[in-house]
Amino acid sequence: MTTKPEIAAAPPLRAVLFDLDGTLRHNEPEGYATFISFLEELGYPLTAERRAHGERWTHYYWSIAPELKEDIEAFGADTPEFWKRYSERQILALELGGDAGALAAQINRMFTDRYHPVNHVPADVRPTLSRVRAAGYTVGLVSNRTDALDGLVTELGLTGLFDFTLSAGQAGAWKPAPEIFQKAVALANCAPAEAVYVGDNYYADIEGARGAGLHPVLYDPRGLFPEPGCLVIHTIDELLQTSLFSTAGMNGLSVPAGD
Repeated sequence: MTTKPEIAAAPPLRAVLFDLDGTLRHNEPEGYATFISFLEELGYPLTAERRAHGERWTHYYWSIAPELKEDIEAFGADTPEFWKRYSERQILALELGGDAGALAAQINRMFTDRYHPVNHVPADVRPTLSRVRAAGYTVGLVSNRTDALDGLVTELGLTGLFDFTLSAGQAGAWKPAPEIFQKAVALANCAPAEAVYVGDNYYADIEGARGAGLHPVLYDPRGLFPEPGCLVIHTIDELLQTSLFSTAGMNGLSVPAGD
């Protein structure tokens, strides 16, 4: 008599970890949208497809691009020269033609004179974090920022919604490196397979989390990455409707009704 091989059950989900910038916190107005509006003002209108291509490039640049390291080494971080080079690279990625350096200088002057963003936390972030914690999950904030995150969490009005926070500077590793995710799950006191990571950057968040053994969830409100190979949400509160958090999900914890 033959017997069917046993299929190992997936470990229970115990922790939900979130990216910060571009996921829970946004610039208002957004930098890329402002960049596009300045281009249009200067006579460079873009199709929706070209805008999406350029936005995907920004995700690449701020995650795994060797050009980012080159630019920081050449100009320093957060200097006028760095941002001019970044704008020039954006223009080249959009294949606009002409003198990319001169156009970048124009755009950077417009940013200096007219771009004054403020922090924005979408309305669904706080109730979603509260509901995930109320369901019994460990909730963490893991960001590629250099400095500790607790002060910013307070500034954003998110105090009390995270069991821990972890910056790349504290971890000594930047996403998508597996070490930052490994330190995060250690703080969550769980195995990688027992944790979800929610982020907006496919290269840093999704590939990084997947490579470290976590369950990635892509926050992609504009549909930039049509085939990411993982769960996709378009709003933060949509996370609660995924299979991970249904009663038929990984551990069967039910999520309380909304506030």
